[in-house]
Amino acid sequence: MKKVLIFLLVFNCALVATAQNAQEIIDDLKKELKDNPEPKKRASIYSDLTWYYSNISIDSAMLYGQKAIDQSLKIGDSTIIAQAYGDVSTVYLKKGDFNQSLKYMKNVLEIRKAKNDILGLAKVYSGMGLLYYNQNEYNLSMKNYLKALDYVNKTDDERVKYNIQNAMSGLLIDLKDYKKAMKYSESAIKYYEKINSTATLCPMYINRGNIYLALNDTLNALKFYEKGKLICDQTGNKLFHSKALNNIGNIKVAQKKYEESKKLFNLYNDENKGIKSEFMSYKMKINDADELIRSGKFNEAKHLLNQLETYFEKEHNLENLLLTYKYFVPVYAHLKQSDSVSYYHSKFIILNKKLNDANVLNKTVELETKYQTAVKEKLLLEKEAEVKTRNSYIVGLSFLAFVVMILGFLIYRQQKLKNKQQEQEFQLKSAIAQIETQNQLQEQRLAISRDLHDNIGAQLTFVISSVDNLKYGNQISDSRVVNQLTKISDFTKSTIIELRDTIWAMNTNEFSFDDLRSRIFNFIEKAKSAKEDIVFKFNVDESLKDMKFSSIIGINLYRTIQEAVNNAVKYSEAKEIEVSVNKQNETVVIEIKDNGKGFDSEFVELGNGLNNMKKRIEEIGGKITINSNSKGTVIGIVI
Repeated sequence: MKKVLIFLLVFNCALVATAQNAQEIIDDLKKELKDNPEPKKRASIYSDLTWYYSNISIDSAMLYGQKAIDQSLKIGDSTIIAQAYGDVSTVYLKKGDFNQSLKYMKNVLEIRKAKNDILGLAKVYSGMGLLYYNQNEYNLSMKNYLKALDYVNKTDDERVKYNIQNAMSGLLIDLKDYKKAMKYSESAIKYYEKINSTATLCPMYINRGNIYLALNDTLNALKFYEKGKLICDQTGNKLFHSKALNNIGNIKVAQKKYEESKKLFNLYNDENKGIKSEFMSYKMKINDADELIRSGKFNEAKHLLNQLETYFEKEHNLENLLLTYKYFVPVYAHLKQSDSVSYYHSKFIILNKKLNDANVLNKTVELETKYQTAVKEKLLLEKEAEVKTRNSYIVGLSFLAFVVMILGFLIYRQQKLKNKQQEQEFQLKSAIAQIETQNQLQEQRLAISRDLHDNIGAQLTFVISSVDNLKYGNQISDSRVVNQLTKISDFTKSTIIELRDTIWAMNTNEFSFDDLRSRIFNFIEKAKSAKEDIVFKFNVDESLKDMKFSSIIGINLYRTIQEAVNNAVKYSEAKEIEVSVNKQNETVVIEIKDNGKGFDSEFVELGNGLNNMKKRIEEIGGKITINSNSKGTVIGIVI
């Protein structure tokens, strides 16, 4: 968010208390000059003209500021000299020349100190706080604001007090202490609304909008920007009226309401043309650069940004320089100059870090906290001898620090033990929960397997028995019916075997190759009874016999090997079928080989059996290969 110049009400509060239009006031003051007033009055009028022109025309303000200084030095009145220097300092600040502004402000400070002008010193220190704020010297800014509050608290001038607090709220926005910024802003606005000082409320509403914008409360930010814009327009404050236009325009850009934002930025540019300031003209060019980027005119935008970079680096205006670096990034990105993108992105990050330096922020907030503590202590404690108080304070603080360190260590140790205990309890609870979950799963497995065995198994056995009774208990002469009943009986027996295999897999948490070998031996023995002329071999590498794997892997391997052997028995016309399991580096290789007639995999469409084998192995993260020729078939599985 672009930093706005906080209003300078701290020098001539009485001048801005009226809601009269600034141009009307200027016209009245010029009429007074035509009456040829006495020298002291003339100097005062020049100074007033300087102040009011600062919001309309910087060049005119500088002209009358110099006249005010020359006239006041002629008559030698230190009060009027201080007023002239203060007004000229204000003009330089709005022009963006912070060094010259600070120079004139220090002249005012010397005069106020010499006169021991308490209220005047409060105003000067507040003005210096503002100057340092606009140079991003937050630590020095807070110091001067706190000095200003110290002096104003010695008076009963509420107007100056609330001016200072509102100025501090702007600093606290940048320090990201939005709660305290809101507190100061609210109290200042409440006071000026009470006395109906609309000219003063103009910049205060803008500042309040900035706080809400920092809090990402766009609705309230727009509400106060609109209020500020209306009052600034009524009182002729072009500077802050244009700032309201610019801030509202930025919100519209964020909302992607580009037509509305364009109108607002055009109004902003038109208004600032009347305020003849090199600084303001360059600030306006930032909006021009944004418009060029959104219009896709990247070369023109680059040329303009180069001018802005040179000017803001020369003026050491870090806020606007940061914004310039930010706009360079999309420009060079669209121009496909990656080195320049990296360069300006790095410069943006470094400068942004500098502006948000944690140490500076902490020190500045600490200063404000110390000030608030000191004010309370002044009301509660009686004055004692300085040396005695200091020594007592040091001794007490040292003892307290020692006690706090001991307590802190004990608390830390206790908390560490507590955390460790809680971690162990959590691990124990997690382990118990996992065991309970596993027990529940195991119980469910057992229940399902019992149901399969007792219900489905019994029913299938009944089917076999019924078929056999039907076949042998009746003299059936039709051979086709007998063959069909035999097929049903054999199929049911095969289903029972498959069911037993499934129950076996469900009741086993993990498998070894030794378990798998015994199961496959049983299957091969049955295969031998069907094909007595086939020689079956099953070999497992001794180092793999006790290797463990999950039931999912086990059942998938078993079914795949079973299917491969079945295919060889049915179709290969092989004389020998061999199943071997070996270890190769970090993998296990399983081969099912036969010496049958083979098949041409390029011309033979793969059936459900081979496809199911592939899917099963892929499910367990393995690979399967099928090589076949006239000398036999080899199915390889790697897991």
